[in-house]
Amino acid sequence: MIARALPWCVACIALSAAALETPQWPPPTRTVERMRVLQESIRNPESTPAQREAAREELSGLLKSPAGQARGRTADEKPARPARAAIDPFPAVVRPTEIATVRPPPAEGVARLEVTAPPKPVVIPETGIVLTPGRPVTVDPRTGGVLHEIPGGYIDPRTGQVVPR
Repeated sequence: MIARALPWCVACIALSAAALETPQWPPPTRTVERMRVLQESIRNPESTPAQREAAREELSGLLKSPAGQARGRTADEKPARPARAAIDPFPAVVRPTEIATVRPPPAEGVARLEVTAPPKPVVIPETGIVLTPGRPVTVDPRTGGVLHEIPGGYIDPRTGQVVPR
């Protein structure tokens, strides 16, 4: 079994050795000097954007291996950026005025809804207990007795005591 696998392993090693390139490191002196010049032109505030972009292209080619230099730029190396405004747009600060529309009165026979404020809770002054208001009667939560509503408040029918609103 080893005799069958040995030629295959030797072939794989030979192919991988042929595919590998011996990198030159450190790069030659002329290449290093050219890289420094390109970096200076990228940093120079007086250089134009086109000069900077050309310097970046050449510098990226110098930093690649010889196989990468021959292949050129890949698709995801520097994707094209979409055009955009110089500044981000800002929404308006002032709200537009709302024009109130006048609605005509509803036609005859249409239901109408009136909203009223809920009644104020009734507090028994002697005890400080809040009564739960009801329509004609309410329940005293302290005693559980039924209180009947009268125009000025509530009355306890057993004792005749009046609880004002």
